[in-house]
Order: sequence, then structure tokens, then C-alpha cells
Amino acid sequence: MNIKENTIVFKIDNENNFADFNAKKNVTNFIADLSGISLDVAESIKNKFITFDKTISEINGSFVIVCDFSFDENLNIVPTLQEAYDYIEMEEIERQLNLKF
Repeated sequence: MNIKENTIVFKIDNENNFADFNAKKNVTNFIADLSGISLDVAESIKNKFITFDKTISEINGSFVIVCDFSFDENLNIVPTLQEAYDYIEMEEIERQLNLKF
């Protein structure tokens, strides 16, 4: 299983700008890199992330946010990009084993 092949990493800065990325049609996992973003910006887009997370879950995908702080207990937020990939890998294993937590 190659997690990086079906994962898109996108970065958002304090001006709410998205970095460019190329999407492939087999992408089911998404990582939002919010490293260095302010709490105000994170709070202002939190509801969009919650909606996005629910949509991705419905297609058996994963959505993880990389951020220096936690701004919502319902979102999967980790401090590093490597931990985001690890989190997605664990969710992929759980799905393959049909585990529900």
C-alpha cells in the first residue's frame, strides 16, 4: 500500500490561499497543511473542514490536518506531516480489516 499515491497535501496560509496541487482521480486521502497559520484563520475555516471531513469519510477516505495547535476536537489534527501520513496509513489498515472505533 502506497499512501502517498492516493493522498493530496495542500497548504493554506494566513491569507486563506491554497497552494497549487495536481489531483489524480484515485485520490481518497487529503492532508491540509496549516503549519504556521494563525488561530483566527483556523477558526474562520473550521466549519468548512468539518464538512469536508464528513464528505471524505463517506467515500472511505481520510482527512488529516497538520497544525501546531488543536482548534476542534472532531477533526484529525496532528503536529507534523509525517504523523499525518502515519494517521492515514493506520486508517487504511483499519478499513482493510473492517475495524470500527
